[in-house]
Parts: sequence; C-alpha cells; structure tokens
Amino acid sequence: MSAQSIIVTAFFLFNSNAVHAAEVKPHILLPVPESSESIPTKKVILSEGKMIRYEVNGVLEAKAELPAGAQIEIPQEYTKKYLPFRNAKGQLERSSTGFIHPVRILSVPAEYQDEFTVERINDFNTTEGGLSIFASIIEDIEGTEGHFAVHLNTEPNEAFLEYFHANGKPKFRYSKSIRKRFGSRLNHMVDSKSLTAADRDKWRSIYSELKRAATRTEPTEKSYMMIDSKLAKRLSIQFERTGAIPTRGAWTIATRATAVRHGFESVPCAEFQSEVLRQAYQRAGYRVTDDFNESKKNPLIWHHTAAVANLSSALYRAGWIPWDASIYRPITGSFIMHQIGKSPGHTYISAGEDGMIVVDNGSPQGKDLRKSSARVLSMMYQSGVFFLPPGINPPAWSE
Repeated sequence: MSAQSIIVTAFFLFNSNAVHAAEVKPHILLPVPESSESIPTKKVILSEGKMIRYEVNGVLEAKAELPAGAQIEIPQEYTKKYLPFRNAKGQLERSSTGFIHPVRILSVPAEYQDEFTVERINDFNTTEGGLSIFASIIEDIEGTEGHFAVHLNTEPNEAFLEYFHANGKPKFRYSKSIRKRFGSRLNHMVDSKSLTAADRDKWRSIYSELKRAATRTEPTEKSYMMIDSKLAKRLSIQFERTGAIPTRGAWTIATRATAVRHGFESVPCAEFQSEVLRQAYQRAGYRVTDDFNESKKNPLIWHHTAAVANLSSALYRAGWIPWDASIYRPITGSFIMHQIGKSPGHTYISAGEDGMIVVDNGSPQGKDLRKSSARVLSMMYQSGVFFLPPGINPPAWSE
C-alpha cells in the first residue's frame, strides 16, 4: 500500500465522544500492514470523530479518538458488543446502541499524521482482543442512498431457541405484570367496523406508514431512516422550536441529532421510536399532537418520552392497544417493549417475521434476533408487550 495514495471524501445515559467537523479533507493512506484475515471486510470513512475502545475485564475502555475522515476496516458480518463503557468522567455507562467489533484502523487525514504515526496505528491494530467503536457509525457503513438489504429467512441459533420457539413465540411470559400495568385494555380486540370511517382511515394510514418504514423483508428506502447529519440537526432543532415534523431521516434525527444535543447519545432507543412514530403520522397526513399532548400528559418529545416507561405510557394514553407478545404475534410495524416496557429497558419496532427481525437505534438496517447471543436477547429483546393502533388486531400464536 503506497504511502502517497490520496483518497478524497465528503458524516444507558449521558455521554458523547463526537468531534464535529465542518468538512472532511483529503487524507493520505498510511502504510499499515494488510489484514491477515480471510473473511470479507468493508472499508468505512468516519464522517465524525469517534472513540475507539478495547475490552478490559468486561468494560470497554477508551483507547484513542479517531478524527473525522479516518478510514477503518470492519468485517462484512461484524458483531456488536453491549458491554458497559467508561465515559470521560471515569464513570461506567451502558449503551443500547452498542459497539461494532472488531475494528482495524487503515488511515487518518494527512493533518493527523504526527499524532497517528504508522507505529501508533500498528500498535492500536494489535491490541489484545481487538478494537470496538460506537455503532452510531452505522450511517457511514450503510450510506443514505438506495435501499436496505432484505433480511432473508434464516435458521434460529441455539441462543434464540433458549428464549423463543422456532416460529418466534416467546418461551417467557410477562402476562401478569403487563395486565397489572395496562389493565383491561391489554389484548383488546377492536372491530374496525365499530370505528368511525374517519378513525378507521386514520389508524390504517398511520399503521401503513409505520410498516412501510420498518419492514426489512423487502427493499425499503434508506431515507426513511437516514439523511445528512447536518440537515438532521437543523430538523431536530426546528421541531423543538416550531413543532414542524419531517417525513424522512428518523434514525439520524433521533440518534445523531436530538440524543446528542441533549446528552443521551448512548440510549436513544425510545427517542428513535418516537421519531419513527411522529414521521408516520406526518406522512399519513395527521397531527401527532391530536393524540400526544400535554392535556393527556403524553407529549411525544424527548424530555418526556426518551424514557422507555414514558413512551409505553404515552402510547397507552393515546389510545393505542397493548398486546401480550406471548399470546399475540408482533406483526411488522408493532412497537415492541423489552419485558413490560419499564425503564431502564429497550424498545424497538417489528421489521418482519413476527418480531424475529427488528429495527432499533443500534440496527436501523434491521437485526435478525435469530442470530443474536443469549446475553443480548436476555438483556434487550425479551419481547413482552407491543403496541398497535386501535383496529389493527394481530393474530394469535398457533399452539
């Protein structure tokens, strides 16, 4: 690899290691050793500065902060770590977004060569156990153009079968706790014929937009989730100032703008689902404030619904129906809650296969739970309750 090769390129609580750069400048590839791995890899150029980390006794410790424009290499089939990490204050935090592993540094922009020498990069790349990086770089990996790859039907691994049946029905139950929390409306079938024509059209339209953005079993435009990060920041600020709701870029707006601006970059799961919901209302032509507002004590805004418990309560107060996931199938477009939807917890949206494929803040491209580890399933994806609009009734699991 030539030292003179030039590449030109154009982006559970309180922590942000991002270094914002107005422009990524041309940089020189440094002569680092070629990877000895035979597995397929992909090269990624960081649009923002990000900390690389390494594992020590089950904790991800800071190694160094890579600048915007740094080029890294990751496996095509990378893994995610959901270990606690140490923040700048020396405190331990957890992240529902997770960390991509393993990472190999290839180059840095020319102006950082004095700091990131060849020897230092080689030292980083030979760190015992490998390097990890915050998974918010997924947008850099996936890009914002085109369509997400389709998730094909796969065989469940042993970890999945520890918690779920092969068809996706949970082996765990939270029925008693869910009933205690949500009362008689739990599993309440609403005959669409009992709704007014206007309400029937409203709920069908909103659900259709949720399903359109969430599905990963057929080609789906990336722009529903990902847009330019600078635009996302402007739209995030505009919503808080004027109430204007965009129709695209839910993941970028929530995880790389709103959550970063307000200090919860590590755990933006509920804010991401809130943005998905706001945008579904907007695309369907309805005001989200008709159902989520101060009078109902459920405004759909970060300072209220960035907590999982508050988001599930907000959906309930807006008239959405909670369903027991051990009895009913979380169809595509369902908002799913880990266990009973309390905080700390996790929330995600069904992307297909009755909730075996999901979309969340760590996997806007889609995550197949049938490939996940037992630890991750136990910690984040024990699907206990899910929500759908009135009249959108899910089928029950077969025996």
